[in-house]
Amino acid sequence: MNPLEKLVPRTGLLGELAVEMQIVQRGWHPLRLDTAQMASNADLFAVNQYRRVSIQVKTTNTETQNNSDAAGWLSFGYATGCLRDKKPIFNSKNGPLIADVVIAVSYHPQKTRFVIMPVAFAEKLCKIHCEYWYSVPTKAGQKRSLAFPIYLPFTANKHVHTKHFDRMKRNVLKFEDTWDILDVDIGKLHDSKKWPLLQ
Repeated sequence: MNPLEKLVPRTGLLGELAVEMQIVQRGWHPLRLDTAQMASNADLFAVNQYRRVSIQVKTTNTETQNNSDAAGWLSFGYATGCLRDKKPIFNSKNGPLIADVVIAVSYHPQKTRFVIMPVAFAEKLCKIHCEYWYSVPTKAGQKRSLAFPIYLPFTANKHVHTKHFDRMKRNVLKFEDTWDILDVDIGKLHDSKKWPLLQ
């Protein structure tokens, strides 16, 4: 068998490339950051004349999700750092470079969708979800592990805990294709008071 046939595309890289294409079309120049060599909280640095913005990309591969329980959800990492270590979800690494914007990518080769959120809003939204979901016992009635993945509904409709998940979904969809977030003042992107959640 040809060893190249075994190669599986890296989901994270697919998402970053998709974001790069979108921001180039909008007049920005992307620079990819080597997160393996530095304590970076961002994957991309985008420049448009006098404007600069650091972007953390979170990619979910909807092509491989389709027939699984994760279909219709966006992945934002794990709850461990937030719940156990009391660290931020998105700017958790101790380094000089922090993310200003979080872009969640629902990747599909034919139809990729994007949710562009100020980091302060993404942090608040995911933290509320982490705290809520941790308070819900497992199906066996046990206390939930701190290490659960953070999944927020995008196209999915959850039939239990409906009030919570419907609220999460409304807040995610509010920021679909909001590429003008890249033009917002950096300070505002980090100010949670400027980004109230929908009820």
